[in-house]
Formats: sequence, C-alpha cells, structure tokens
Amino acid sequence: MASDPSRNTYSSYLQLAQLLSAQKTSTKSDDELLFIVIHQSHELWFKLMIHELDCAIAALAPPAGSPPRSDSLLIAYKRLSRVSEVQELLISSWKVLRTLTPDEFHVFRDTVGRDGASGFQSIQYRVLEFKLGLKYRQIDMDAEKKSVFGNGGTEDDRVLEAALAGKSIYDAVNIYLGRHKKGYGIEDLHKGDYTQRYTKQLAVFRCWKDIYEDREEDPELYQLGEKLIDVEDAFRRWRLDHLSTVARIIGSNTGTGGSSGLRYLKGVANQLFETPMFPELWDVRNYMFNKGGFDEVRAGYATPSG
Repeated sequence: MASDPSRNTYSSYLQLAQLLSAQKTSTKSDDELLFIVIHQSHELWFKLMIHELDCAIAALAPPAGSPPRSDSLLIAYKRLSRVSEVQELLISSWKVLRTLTPDEFHVFRDTVGRDGASGFQSIQYRVLEFKLGLKYRQIDMDAEKKSVFGNGGTEDDRVLEAALAGKSIYDAVNIYLGRHKKGYGIEDLHKGDYTQRYTKQLAVFRCWKDIYEDREEDPELYQLGEKLIDVEDAFRRWRLDHLSTVARIIGSNTGTGGSSGLRYLKGVANQLFETPMFPELWDVRNYMFNKGGFDEVRAGYATPSG
C-alpha cells in the first residue's frame, strides 16, 4: 500500500529528505562532512537568532503610533534569553570542529576555498551583526577596505541593505527607555537613519546607572540590561573561540578564501573590548566597581552643556 504523500510525519514536517541530502562532499576525505555539518548548523542557528532578535525589536520599538505592549520587557527578555542560550551552543560547537587536525583539513581545504569562497560571505552572519548593532558597509581586511556587499547575488545585497537600515536591538531598547514613564531624556540619535553604528550618550549611561543603583524599583529593566550583557559577552567568547579554533587547525597560515586568517580574526576578536555593542552597560560596570573614581567626561561622554 502506497503511503499518503499528504500525511504529516516526523520526516515530512522537518523536511528531512531535503535537509539530510544537503551535505555534498567534494573529496574522498572522511572529515569533510564534519566541516560541512558544523557550518550548516551555524547557519541554522544564525537564522533562529535573527528571528528572536526581530521579535524582541518589534516588542520594544513598535512602529510609530503603536504603543509598546504591557509585556514588552517580558517578551524581549525571553527572546534574548533564547539568543544567549543559542550562543552557548555555538561556542560549544567549536570544540567539535577542533577535533579536526591540520593535515586532515588540508586534504579538502582547497575545495572549501575554491573561487574565493569564505565564511566572510555568510549573509546571515552579517545580518546578525547588524541586528546586534555592528553596522558597517566595509571592513578592514589586510590593510584595505573590503565591502560586505557584492559577495553574493542581488537578493543577498537586498537582505543586507534591509538589515543595515533596520533598528538594532540596542536601538530598540533605547527607544523603549526614551518612552519610559521617567523619560530619562534619551534621544534617538539616529533620527530614522539606522545605517550608522550607535555611539554612546550621557543620558543613556545615567539611565542605566539609575536602574542598576535602584534595581528593586525597575527589576525588569535591570534584568534586561543583564541579558544584553549576556548576549554581548557570549558574542565576544564566540569570536575568541573561533580565533582559537583557527589557530589550532591552520596556525598562522592564510585563511580560507585568501584572507590573512589569524591576524584578521585577532582584530575582530578584540574589537568589542575596545568598542562594545552596548557601551553604557559596560561603563555602568566600571562605575559600580569604582564609583568614586568614575569620571563621565574621561569615559567619553560629553558634558551636559556640550
């Protein structure tokens, strides 16, 4: 008796036939499948994180004229909690890839980087960065600027442009804080143009300082701040583990696709320590540890009159 093609099964619901046939190896290496599965799974998790960030952004900063829902903070906290848990899973995934030795990778490495193919071309990773607030059109690659556009097709560039022009999660948080009952004096510095990376402002720092010093009054905002720290901390560690994994597998050799490899990844890994995605939240930590020694001007904030 033939099976009913319209019947919902575990396999059909998850489209396993399509999913499990998507791992096409190009060599006879028994280790190439590992490389493919790791990076395909990364792309699936990127997709989920982008979705969760979109949900949090929509809850905190609905379109003009639509007031935030009463449960906006709960929604955002839930979604960001899921993002940070996915990040922990991604960090752990580097352990699996590190079982690949240099000579094993070398067998199929040329097929991976053929025609300049590289993780640099991951559209979803760029969209994820944009959603987190890392906005840019070019990056420094071997002492020259390289565009993040034009590495795929027209549709890829359209997706990137839309993400670049959209609000980041921190933009949405600041919009929410600006509409808060206390007001806090926070401005939307972007004024509708979200293509530029956010720069810290004194009103936002003082807002978070107030929330952290009197966390019992606004515990949900305090927890949101801590969850944002979780997300950025995990993103830092993901980059550091990526750097460590590459160092273990290819050393200081040229990266896949012709990049400088380790040198480029070192710069990327250190970036968020120099210029955090959520800068005022990190400055609040500096303040809480040394209240008497914290100087707003020295920390890079304009004076109230300036």
